[in-house]
Amino acid sequence: MRFLSANIIFPISSAPIPNGILAIDDAGIIQNVFEPDDINAPDASLVERFNGILCPGFVNAHCHLELSHMKDVVSEKTGLPKFVMGIVSKRNENSEQKMKRIIDGDAEMWANGIQAVGDICNTEDTLPTKQSSPIKYHSFVEVFSFDSSKADVVLTEGIRVAELYKSAGLLATVVPHAPYSVSEQLFNGIELQQAKFPGVVSMHNQETASENEMFVSAAGELVELFKKFGEDLSDFHPNFSSSLEYSFSQLPKNQNVLLIHNTETTAEEMNWANAQRNDLFWCTCPSANLYIENRLPNLAMWIENESKICVGTDSLASNHQLSILEELKLIERFYPEIPLASLMVFATINGATALGMHNNLGSFEKGKAPGVVLIANSDLKNMKFGNDSFAKRII
Repeated sequence: MRFLSANIIFPISSAPIPNGILAIDDAGIIQNVFEPDDINAPDASLVERFNGILCPGFVNAHCHLELSHMKDVVSEKTGLPKFVMGIVSKRNENSEQKMKRIIDGDAEMWANGIQAVGDICNTEDTLPTKQSSPIKYHSFVEVFSFDSSKADVVLTEGIRVAELYKSAGLLATVVPHAPYSVSEQLFNGIELQQAKFPGVVSMHNQETASENEMFVSAAGELVELFKKFGEDLSDFHPNFSSSLEYSFSQLPKNQNVLLIHNTETTAEEMNWANAQRNDLFWCTCPSANLYIENRLPNLAMWIENESKICVGTDSLASNHQLSILEELKLIERFYPEIPLASLMVFATINGATALGMHNNLGSFEKGKAPGVVLIANSDLKNMKFGNDSFAKRII
């Protein structure tokens, strides 16, 4: 048994505890969380003391681990269509380093205090690493094609990859990439296979203005990009107010849904979507938003709409590191009015709940094994992280 204390403990399930004491057994399972003056608290001589904040392991709700070899390959701030073109055209650069970079990316996340990851997969490349990793992964096997004639072929390949993860004892679901890259026929196929691969669904959503433009007028940069890829859009006749209106009713029912990025989502759309289903989670990846589009979503509006907010890193193709704390620091910089306690909820229990892992991760509660992370060099007086804060895994 270990007894851990710090300036502040964030149980997440209850209010922060200054100088609290965490009791955790040798298997990493929480046994108790004590107030410092609790008569049942352990003797001070048994307590390990840390300077900073102790919190549960972070949940990275959106990552593309298999793109780790593409770090610094695609130029920044070019906009989503050009970024997508860069990914497609340069995906094989550094491919000889792919497996090592995947292993390195996994190790980086663990060292940075990430306990669980919602990871996008297009291939089985990350499977060996996930099998041996201490991180709990949910693999979102992503399928895409807006050409309705390709729906069956694309879905069959997605199911093949998902079966590989599932047969290896890993969590996996087949999911749509984004509204602009999934035909109605492919959406139908994704919903039909939910019985075989039940679980949370992830989808990129409204990441760029041209995405909505595509569904309003069948024009814009994304449409032109698909023409370059040889996609047949001849049977596409849009009559929608946005890409979210097109996709929302086609998302699988009775499953948690993670909508990723949401940079262009309006308050009215978010309010409407939240009213339609209570299993909806909104994931922000601020570093990637700045890397690709050089703008952030309106997170203050997300909070006003009482949305369930999660945090992701996206991939090293669109980020310089895989660190949830760095994402929180970026949010704090642009939205200083968001309390540190709220940021901690976004990065822990909300992500764990979205991924269906909340029974064991995301908070310091008896019987859970959420990991323990120290956040050091924070401004505890003003309850801010600050530029110099860093995360260190304790358990």
